[in-house]
Amino acid sequence: YSIEFSKSGFATARVESVQVGTAQEVVLNQTLSVAAAAEVVQVIETPVGVELSKASATIERKLDGRFVESVPLTAFFRDVNALAYMAPTATRAPGSTGISVSGQRARNNNFMIDGVDNNDLSVTLANARIIPEAVAEYQVQTASYSAEYGRNSGAQISVITRSGTNELHGSAWNYYRANWMEPVSLLNKRANILKTPRFVQNQAGGSLGGPIVRNRAFFFGLVETNRRREAADARNASPIVIPTPKGFADLRNVPLGPDQTPQSRQAMLDAISFLPEVYPLIPRYDNVTTTRVNGVPIEVGTARIPLANPADFWYVQSRVDYALSSRDNLSYRNHFDKRYQPDVVSNLGFGTRFSGAQTILSQNHALSHTRTFSPRFVNEFRAAYTRRNLDFPERDSRPTVGITGFFTIGGANNFPQGRIQNTFQWQNVSTFLLGRHSLKAGVDIRRNRLFNRASFDSKGTWTFNNLEDFMNNRAFSLVQAVNEATFDARQTNQYYFFQDDIRLTRDLTVNLGIRYEYSGVPFGFFGAANDQIAAVGVPRPVVPDKNNWAPRFGFAYSPSSMSDGFWKRLLGDGQTVFRGGFGVAYDVLFYNILTVNASNYPRVVVARTDPPATYNLFPTLAPRQATVPPLNPLATFVNSPTDTQNPTTHFWSFSIQRQFLRNYIVEVGYTGNRSYHQIRQGQTNPGILTPQQAETVRNTRNPAAIPSLQARRLNPAWGSRVSIEATAKGEYHGMFVRFDRKLAHGLLIGGNYTFSANFSDNDESLAVADIVGSSPPVPQDYFNYRNEWSRSVFDRPHRLAVYYSYEIPWFSNGPLNHALMRGIFSGWQVSGTTDFQSGQPFTVRTGVDTGGTGDARPHRPMYNPGGAFTKDPVTGNLRTFTTPIDGTGIFITPLTAGGAPLVNSWAGGGNLGRNTFRGPGFVNWNASLMKTFSITERWKIQIRSDWINMWNQRNFGNPTSTMNTPAFGTNTTDPGGRTMLLSAKIRF
Repeated sequence: YSIEFSKSGFATARVESVQVGTAQEVVLNQTLSVAAAAEVVQVIETPVGVELSKASATIERKLDGRFVESVPLTAFFRDVNALAYMAPTATRAPGSTGISVSGQRARNNNFMIDGVDNNDLSVTLANARIIPEAVAEYQVQTASYSAEYGRNSGAQISVITRSGTNELHGSAWNYYRANWMEPVSLLNKRANILKTPRFVQNQAGGSLGGPIVRNRAFFFGLVETNRRREAADARNASPIVIPTPKGFADLRNVPLGPDQTPQSRQAMLDAISFLPEVYPLIPRYDNVTTTRVNGVPIEVGTARIPLANPADFWYVQSRVDYALSSRDNLSYRNHFDKRYQPDVVSNLGFGTRFSGAQTILSQNHALSHTRTFSPRFVNEFRAAYTRRNLDFPERDSRPTVGITGFFTIGGANNFPQGRIQNTFQWQNVSTFLLGRHSLKAGVDIRRNRLFNRASFDSKGTWTFNNLEDFMNNRAFSLVQAVNEATFDARQTNQYYFFQDDIRLTRDLTVNLGIRYEYSGVPFGFFGAANDQIAAVGVPRPVVPDKNNWAPRFGFAYSPSSMSDGFWKRLLGDGQTVFRGGFGVAYDVLFYNILTVNASNYPRVVVARTDPPATYNLFPTLAPRQATVPPLNPLATFVNSPTDTQNPTTHFWSFSIQRQFLRNYIVEVGYTGNRSYHQIRQGQTNPGILTPQQAETVRNTRNPAAIPSLQARRLNPAWGSRVSIEATAKGEYHGMFVRFDRKLAHGLLIGGNYTFSANFSDNDESLAVADIVGSSPPVPQDYFNYRNEWSRSVFDRPHRLAVYYSYEIPWFSNGPLNHALMRGIFSGWQVSGTTDFQSGQPFTVRTGVDTGGTGDARPHRPMYNPGGAFTKDPVTGNLRTFTTPIDGTGIFITPLTAGGAPLVNSWAGGGNLGRNTFRGPGFVNWNASLMKTFSITERWKIQIRSDWINMWNQRNFGNPTSTMNTPAFGTNTTDPGGRTMLLSAKIRF
């Protein structure tokens, strides 16, 4: 923008090229000199200090579309949300969106396109992906002090899309990727695949924008197809621990288990009879060892069966802007995001045998009308429609048989599944300037509808604690839903806000805001449908949370017009800002809570069978029932408490910004928050194991020597009562340093370093593998949540992120500045991002129900500080570790005769803390080199190469941390590797 200052008796001053970004208030204090009224003074450059945040305490990162398009992103589909990692306090995180800001869960982020909703209601991802060519501006707020922003307590991620102009502009491109461009991955090397398996990927598209009616109506359109074809690759496989061919042959010689019949043993051999068909697909076995089954050593090893992962993606965007009059502007924009991948979900351990497909069609439509009533009053109305259609069909519908620590037969127990989401949104925001006050008020109403198909345990789910129990047909549990948990939910979200940004003085701005959020509770999250069900320990329906008031306070103080002296030299004249604030934010109760709560009686009839009734039962399932049977108090219920509240976060920050020279800004700050009512998984009717019972099990080495799990429950007359509750807590403190150099002389660079500590007593309520593989979703002791307080799985004490773009000025002047040299050396640009961060905490667990609560996931061993323990001999960190489990290592737990952790053997669990270890850190360099050739004055060709993970850094995940698997202490994760894109783009 150009801004002009004028006053009678003073010279008029004009400031050119003032940048105003999304949700930004620019403070520009201009001094006028006494002169004739007709005299005009032009200030060509933006004065120093304009880029400082003089009107807000919000911590954020803004990137313009030109940079977004030039920087390398992910190689697979170039999603712009990978740039969220460049924001202060943002980290790479496990699960969901993969983005954590200020220690918040990766679920807690809000995605917007052009100011309207772009969220998946169920799993809290972005609904429609966005590619760089569609972006005009990308913004991430990690601490927002404007009451206009809410819905989630994490990042506020906003994309402004491109629009047409008075000039006709267009482009066509292809990003090409193939196997010959990439090094052999570590997983392929381990699988004896010594060349990168064949694949080819093309991301080809084009855009066109321009005038419909000059100065009044404009259009912009974009389309891209993303096709990948490939051979089987070990990187796509899930690691499994299975008997080797020798071990499989030896299983036939294993003696029968206690009270086992020959028919029972044959049923188990039949269940794994497919393994000989699988063996030819396995290139090699890692971590080969033996496990004892009834005294017979059985050779087992970790295997990866290579799997092809082809994909077909389409992306379409269009936009029309129309100036109805000098006061009215109308805009319509849509996004279509279509994806198909045949073998990417369910059970990938055995290649395509038990895999599932993924088909997604996402849409986002937005219509906005902006009315300028006067220079002081502007109103914007938006209406939006979001749709997301997902289906996950699987290849094999046999029951799920899980052998803990080894492998799973059949597809995952929550497949097949699918859902259709529709969201209608109406939003109105009014802005009014009144003296020193900038007033803003708004309302945001959303009507959500979700048709959901969830098949939890509908095929039948068998769980065995180890390979020995499997061969002996002694299942830990059988859970079977006789019908599917399908529902059609409706919900209304209401968001209201009022914001007053007060310019108290020339140098001080105060932000005061209040926000109110209310959401309905579909089906009461399936609480007890009647008094009879409530009488057996099932919570009544959830009551809507009606007191979600979120105050916001912020200030920004930028001293200016100081007399010469020390403070002026230190702070400059309007070149320093002291800013800070406090706010409250709420998070949504995401729809996956409905999905897991939907499988309750009488909507779904679920039968659970526990030992000893499960012994010699496999593969017999309960018959399907044509009518709903009477209530069985022993049935499993999954519910949320009646008083479930929305997750709440209190956050605060203080920082100092200082601008140096004209182009450099440094900010040093502190930010912190406390989170309450976070979603966790509990159990209100757990099994109770007494010390005497545990001692009996240890002495006999027989978990069945004591009463059954059902007999030991808190109330033996009732079955399992899983609680998806809002009782978890968290706390975060972080210091950050931010550096930015705005674009000048072709160079743009910025970055930030964060030193932080993040604590919690739970990090995930459901079974997100990237999280619960390191930290279980349930506590070791359901009556002692305080014992879970530790470093969060999202804790990353050190985080450095840097981005840059440089247009290299080779031979731009001087004696070598002629056509030939310019043709060769001009037009070069290098861009990239670099980030480093600490590793992810993890918890060592026994892998079986040591504590006798009825859940094998949370139990920790005893800690033996004098025991043997060896870190990875190459890296010296916990990429891998070695420690015996026979009592001489640092982890101690009672064992079976075969040397496996013993069920029901330690009342209350071990004394090892949660998340007491930290995996390897993360290092990544992305770089892009581009050359632009000018064909004519208007037509240009860009040739470009992108390197993702340029130095081929091995970024390992956490090691296997459950003691009941032969893979304990090893690392079976995919450490990634360098990927590369070659592209050509024509622009005019």
